[in-house]
Amino acid sequence: MELEANETLLFHYCRTLDGKLLPVDVARRNGRLVPRFSPKDLEPQCTSGEPDTQELDELIAEVTQGLTTTERRTWLKLVDGVSILDLAAEEGVSRAAIYERIRGNSKGQGGMVTKNPYVAIWWRLRQTRENLQ
Repeated sequence: MELEANETLLFHYCRTLDGKLLPVDVARRNGRLVPRFSPKDLEPQCTSGEPDTQELDELIAEVTQGLTTTERRTWLKLVDGVSILDLAAEEGVSRAAIYERIRGNSKGQGGMVTKNPYVAIWWRLRQTRENLQ
C-alpha cells in the first residue's frame, strides 16, 4: 500500500483555525482516498455573537497613539477609506489644511506623520503609489 503524504488522510483528523482537533471522514474518488468534510465543518465558527470591544479599543489606541483628538478622527476616517477631499468638505476646511494636518507645515511643526508610525507608513506608501501613476 502506498503511504499518503497528506496527514489528514493518514490520521483522519485536522485542526480548526482555533487549534481544536476535528475528526475527518475519508471517501474514495477515482480510486484515491480524499478527505470528506461535512458542511458544518466548513462554516466559520463564531464563539460569541458580540465583537470583542476591548480588543477593538486596544487596536484603535495602538494605531492612533500620539495623535490629538482631531488628528485621531482624521486618521480613523482615512483608514476607513474616506478621501481627503471628502474629509475636508465634511470638516469644512480646505484640502490643503488636511494635507498640512497629515504632513506638518513648513514652519517645522510636525504633523501626524511625525507623531505616529502607522500614519508615516501609510503616507509613504501613498506617495509611492502616486509617483508610480
